[in-house]
Amino acid sequence: MTSSNNQVQLLDGAMGTELMRVGLDLPLPIWSGDINLTHPDYVRKIHKAYLTGGADILTTNTFRTTPRAYRNNRYAEHEARLRSHESLEMAVKLARQAAGDGIIVAGSIAPLEDCYEPELFPGVEFAQREFRELAIWLQDAGVDALLFETMGCWPEIKTALSVTGDLQIPRWLSLILQNGNALLDGTDLTNVLPDIKDYGIEMVLLNCNLCSITAQAVDVLLTNWKGLWGVYPNVGAAMPTKEGVIEEKLTIEEFANEINKYLTSGANVVGACCGSNPDYISAAREAIDLAAEN
Repeated sequence: MTSSNNQVQLLDGAMGTELMRVGLDLPLPIWSGDINLTHPDYVRKIHKAYLTGGADILTTNTFRTTPRAYRNNRYAEHEARLRSHESLEMAVKLARQAAGDGIIVAGSIAPLEDCYEPELFPGVEFAQREFRELAIWLQDAGVDALLFETMGCWPEIKTALSVTGDLQIPRWLSLILQNGNALLDGTDLTNVLPDIKDYGIEMVLLNCNLCSITAQAVDVLLTNWKGLWGVYPNVGAAMPTKEGVIEEKLTIEEFANEINKYLTSGANVVGACCGSNPDYISAAREAIDLAAEN
């Protein structure tokens, strides 16, 4: 779902760290998952701020709106399913309300446990059921695309893609990396990218990686993937904590310089991840517009 005239699309920035910045408490494991129900106005305002900054794509606040996250937070099974589904539907509603016409709403689906700890993958049997359910919930709620993001465990990726291939909705896959050559679980990108072609993915992205790692991985991506691609790195000088805290950030000017590199390499989508805010997205918008003029 990218522009037919080859115009680069701008993805929005961080949601969780923006919620933290305004003083909301985001305790693990649910993190931002319940905020859609407890503080919906905050989510809506952040979406609108990114649109004002020039975003073409809004990401739903569904990174942790999963029955598993609620069960891990001591909800009983039935209550966990009801609460997570209610929060997911509200997240899509809030994004849709902000988006209006002409804006893509991407439904975020994250690793089932912790995106920074791929070894916690709960196994194929659980993942088949849970990923399919989340995908159907998001499709039925009305997103334009499914965005499997911050995915760094190859068995988990294969499971998520295999059980959603029959859905009539575009699917995007975004990867988190150990270094410029490997997923977070150590799987070589040169093995992963050719295999992804078999799953009918519309676009491959790289997200929540340092800009330095992203730049290295883009070279590998371009060699092994010929389809649509994009990047939305975090803005840290070092990786975030599990809670999303970043001690030291790239300046907005430094981030814009990185975006220029991705644009020069031919990215179809650019954006930002943890630690970013609407100012970073505005800078990326300016970089896209300037590149289009030249």
